Amino acid sequence: MNDSVARTLIQILSSSITSLLMFLLFYKLYKPKYHNKTVYIITFFFSIICIVLVNQFFIKMNIAYFNSIFLFVYACILNSLMFKEKTKKTFIYNAIYIVVSVFANVSSVLLCSVITGNDFAAISEDIKCVLMFNNFYCMFMVIVWVIFISVIIKGHLEAIKFRQLLLIGLFVLFALFVEYNFTIRIDNISDVITDLFILIGFLIVSIYIVYVTGEIARAYKDKYEYELMRNQSQLQLEHYIEMNNRYEKSRVVMHDIKKHLEVLRSLKNLDSEQAKEYSDVIEKEVDVLFEGFQCSNKILSVIMSQKISEAENLSIKVETKIEDILFEFVNDLDLTAIFANLWDNAIEACQKIKVEDRFIRILIGRVNDFYVIYFENSFNGYVKKRFDNIISTKESHKGVGLSIIKASAEKYSGTFNVLNDDTVFKVEILLPIE
Repeated sequence: MNDSVARTLIQILSSSITSLLMFLLFYKLYKPKYHNKTVYIITFFFSIICIVLVNQFFIKMNIAYFNSIFLFVYACILNSLMFKEKTKKTFIYNAIYIVVSVFANVSSVLLCSVITGNDFAAISEDIKCVLMFNNFYCMFMVIVWVIFISVIIKGHLEAIKFRQLLLIGLFVLFALFVEYNFTIRIDNISDVITDLFILIGFLIVSIYIVYVTGEIARAYKDKYEYELMRNQSQLQLEHYIEMNNRYEKSRVVMHDIKKHLEVLRSLKNLDSEQAKEYSDVIEKEVDVLFEGFQCSNKILSVIMSQKISEAENLSIKVETKIEDILFEFVNDLDLTAIFANLWDNAIEACQKIKVEDRFIRILIGRVNDFYVIYFENSFNGYVKKRFDNIISTKESHKGVGLSIIKASAEKYSGTFNVLNDDTVFKVEILLPIE
């Protein structure tokens, strides 16, 4: 009787962990169909009961290997009923989950066999071995799941250091050692329950350790991307400073030329109508060089002038409604990061659609105690997202334009919002005036 109760408790724990991992995985990967979380809580407990009963049935019928097939079919049905996602994607992820589960089962059995010296039949008959096997299986599944969610899916794998992986490995070995030594000393049902609580404690600590590792990896990656942002913005700023210097020098030269034209007009021997017309034409050509966007902030003037010209050369219709704002509290590096990347993203998006549909609209002004920067542009409607965050559509995944803009806005306690429909992409930045 005690063995029967212990096996049931072990099975319930194992099935609960399996169901929980499956549900959390689906929540991370797919969009729920229903907003009421109670529906998912009820479904979760129903899944535990269903998995336990079916697993017990397969064991009694001596066809335990059917359990994996059942889990796969059940997961596919659950996806279609509870989540919004394409069947192909859910099929692939469910298959991966089942493969990992089978691998965890086999690995746990082999590990138990190596430790105890028993074969599979003996392991399944000995309650201590059954408990040891389920402990190994649960720990393996939890650690793999947390690594998959916290590190691989979020794209932080490359930022993990070797010492962090070593720490996780050492902790797992320590947990297995403690579990093994406690399991072989089990004499009654109370020992089984105690061992299950120890297992739960190790699982919680394992989740925390792997989660912290993922956060550390994310911090390393954020730091790396921030350095890329600063370097890119610094190069852009240097470029625009150089352009502004050249522009100022050209203004001096053009000013001198206009003086010379005035002298030419005053010369008696050129005092003819034709000479005046000629000098007027030259003066108009010189004035053209001074045309372009002008505001109190010189760096912004250069950026806007260059980008407007670049857009118009690509047959992009540009509409602007801009107040003369100095942006006095924003340093030149951050101002360059914001506007250069807004322009680059908008121009790149317009280049991917038909010429007649290309446009960029810009609004810059003051509303109450905020500076408002608003860009909208036509685009092809394709937005690539990962966990509700827009990411680069470049194959190299090195485009960090929106990340640069967001980081620069948040530096001044500002807000950064992105909206889009099928044809228009919009970015709005609010900077509180200091």
